[in-house]
Amino acid sequence: MFSSVTATLGQLTDPKLRNPIILSVIGSIVAIFLLGATVWYVLDWFTIFGGWLDEAAAWVASLIVVVLGFLFFPGAANIISGLFLDSVCKAVEGKHYPALGPARPQPFIETVLESLKFLGVTVLVNLLLLPIYLLVPGLNLVVFYGANGYLLGREFFEMVAIRRLTPAETRELRKRKAGSVFVSGVFIAAVMTIPILNFAGPVIATAFMLHRFERLRNDMKK
Repeated sequence: MFSSVTATLGQLTDPKLRNPIILSVIGSIVAIFLLGATVWYVLDWFTIFGGWLDEAAAWVASLIVVVLGFLFFPGAANIISGLFLDSVCKAVEGKHYPALGPARPQPFIETVLESLKFLGVTVLVNLLLLPIYLLVPGLNLVVFYGANGYLLGREFFEMVAIRRLTPAETRELRKRKAGSVFVSGVFIAAVMTIPILNFAGPVIATAFMLHRFERLRNDMKK
């Protein structure tokens, strides 16, 4: 996995990734802006009790919204990735896997719809786990990275794999390499929660998972 990380980070200055990274940063900023707007709205709404109760309610509400935003970002990153999936994959393949040839075309709307579905699943799972996140220190980090590692690993793996394999082959490879896909997903989840770096997180996640996919696919051929 270390080689996949170094190959990914080493290509971030590639001119072919410039536009995807710009889109990634813009998309991340928009997601953060929407979170900030939500916090502002919630703080403005909590002015119904009077006195110190308003202030306490506003603090609690803003904390919950920030936590939800933190949980929302990994799923939102998948939607952002869908905007430039093919261009990132082509840049990585052109540099590291030039013998592969053209991939199967993926309809843009299909990619976006799949990303929206994943966002819904991610938000739902994290909402169900919210009591653990808020009330069980220590375990909350394990649960967060475990759950989101599984979800992100599965989704990003299938996003890049489906370009080269049939849906049935993609699922089969993912299941046979479930441990490696999960660990890769945990790495992606970690990237998505590191300030500043997470702005380019969708590009990093896509490129990294493509490297992981090619290595796992080659392992199966041996």
